[in-house]
Amino acid sequence: MVVDTTYYDILGVPPTATELEIKKAYRKLAITTHPDKNPGDETAHSRFQAIGEAYQVLSNEDLRKQYDKYGKDQAVPGGGFEDPAEFFSMIFGGDAFKDLIGEISLMKDLTATMDITMQQMEEDELVEAAEEKLKVHDDETKAGAAPHAAAGEATTDTTPSAYSSGTSTPRRHLGQQAIMDKSEEDARLEAAGVSAEEKELRKKEKKKGGLSKEQQERLAAYELERKKAREERVNTLAAKLIDRISVWTETDKGPDVTHSFKEKIRMEVENLKMESFGLEILHAIGSTYVQKATSFLKSQRFLGISGFFSRLKDKGTLAKETWTTISTAIDAQMTMEEMAKLEERGGEDWTDEKKAEYEKKVTGKILAAAWRGSKFEIQGVLRDVCDKVLGDKSVKLEKRIERAHALVIAGTIYQEAERDPDEEGDYMAFEQLMAEAISKKGKDDKDKEKKKNRKSKHDSHHETPSS
Repeated sequence: MVVDTTYYDILGVPPTATELEIKKAYRKLAITTHPDKNPGDETAHSRFQAIGEAYQVLSNEDLRKQYDKYGKDQAVPGGGFEDPAEFFSMIFGGDAFKDLIGEISLMKDLTATMDITMQQMEEDELVEAAEEKLKVHDDETKAGAAPHAAAGEATTDTTPSAYSSGTSTPRRHLGQQAIMDKSEEDARLEAAGVSAEEKELRKKEKKKGGLSKEQQERLAAYELERKKAREERVNTLAAKLIDRISVWTETDKGPDVTHSFKEKIRMEVENLKMESFGLEILHAIGSTYVQKATSFLKSQRFLGISGFFSRLKDKGTLAKETWTTISTAIDAQMTMEEMAKLEERGGEDWTDEKKAEYEKKVTGKILAAAWRGSKFEIQGVLRDVCDKVLGDKSVKLEKRIERAHALVIAGTIYQEAERDPDEEGDYMAFEQLMAEAISKKGKDDKDKEKKKNRKSKHDSHHETPSS
């Protein structure tokens, strides 16, 4: 018996609802009540906030128990409620996949690298601003000297005597003459407050590619930190994977045990597939497990020969994935640039509907690029995890073969994961947005190809036969 059903009523589920039922209800409501989906509805924001609050309590086992027993006042998260918009923005699986793939670091790494490299751009902007001030000052001085020039006075005397206490009228201020005696680059750097030592250092660094020594050191330090974090991530995931499959590998592996192991994996899939991009992540995990495990098993049967070819296949797959990731990012960039040009051009064709269409397309392609990058990272980490689990020579070969069989069983179930028709819908908005952007790209490419072929046939038909 629960003392308060408010949160359950908000999500439209009974107090007996399972974790999966609560998750499904939240995801559907979060999309349909999102303020962006309800423009002009003044109650949308408060309803969206209430849904986020209800889910944060009911999805947490301990908080849910507190809520059921004591009500809302005794069921507040330790750090307070998160902003629902931020809470909903955990696009790729959230924390649900943490034990399987760890924390995706793509955006964190990109942000950290950008923060370091952008420092140079900010410094360059300061230098450019200082240069502009010098230019304006110089132009004003010339303008002031012009009347004297018209009266026949000399204006080109830049010898030291021209600036002494003699009778000649100085044509430039001392500061300006000092600047004229330096190179243009030195003048700009000095105006920006850069010391002589730093100037020399920058000149050397510009030849190396534009990053300062400090930036290069910071990037190198961050790279070491990133590698260390990745290594820890692989070790942790390997230990968790060994523990997860031990319910099968450390038993007699009979039919009943195997059935129970498969059911355990299927129940896990039922929960994970409802996460944002859940199916995509499950399929990526499954294909990696199956590929690495089957390659290992074949290499044992064929005395390592198959292992050599599987490594070649791995390299080929990696090259293909790298190219796909890069090309998807380029496609997103080109679409953004196309939209920027259309927006700048404006005109009667650039309607609100056209803008909304492009915004949707750009968002979809950015999501596609982000997913490709995340998938590339996930599968790269899991390859290392599988190598650690299957390649540990301190473990008997027989045990490692059993691990490989367990990975094939689990990986196959992950690969075959799918949603029922009633589980698909508007609440899978991010996946649908990406799918539409990708399919639109394919359709556009086919249309362009058809036009190109028609033009080619038309041109060849009208060619004049040579005599």
